[in-house]
Amino acid sequence: MENIATLNEPLSKKDLVIGTVITLALGTTFTLLSSGMSLIVTFVPGVIVTWLVYVWLYTKGKKLPDGRNFLPLFFTTLSVQFLHFAEEFATGFRTQFPLLYGGKPYSANLFVIFNMISYFIFTLACILVFTKKIRFLLVPVLFYIIYGAIGNAISHTYWSLSLQSYFPGLVTAQLYWILGSLILYKLIGDRKEVLTIVILFTFVLTAVQ
Repeated sequence: MENIATLNEPLSKKDLVIGTVITLALGTTFTLLSSGMSLIVTFVPGVIVTWLVYVWLYTKGKKLPDGRNFLPLFFTTLSVQFLHFAEEFATGFRTQFPLLYGGKPYSANLFVIFNMISYFIFTLACILVFTKKIRFLLVPVLFYIIYGAIGNAISHTYWSLSLQSYFPGLVTAQLYWILGSLILYKLIGDRKEVLTIVILFTFVLTAVQ
């Protein structure tokens, strides 16, 4: 654990600029890959909220947490994503999700490859942020927290309530109400701010869907 950096520095202007470019790349990628409006009304709002939180961290001069405190909970949260992926894959999420938004089913190959590459990026980015101080890579880490965790909890719950039936991924997504909020709190360190972000993001996601 000695090689895990203790981060006491806030995001720099360089981090803000490069992080913004990464955000634009994420939004563009999700838009191009979207079947119908499926990723445009889910992932893209997640990217926008991610960027807003990232800019807010920069503006407030928030210091990033000690990696020794952040990494264990982050990777615990990320480990749940594998269970969530398994539930989605086994129950037909790749077929039912795009149909909600006028799209065609995602192929099994695309669904698996997209998710595995995403998990690789989330893992590597988090390690580099908290061991090498490459702070602009906080953007993909933050996207996972905002949409991959909290957004999944919101979306799967919303879909199931709207349809009044189980929607693929619902069960494991419930874990993210707690884990997503906890890891966001670890990052920004203020319960009221976490609650505000979760409530506002819930409003945004349910409004656009």
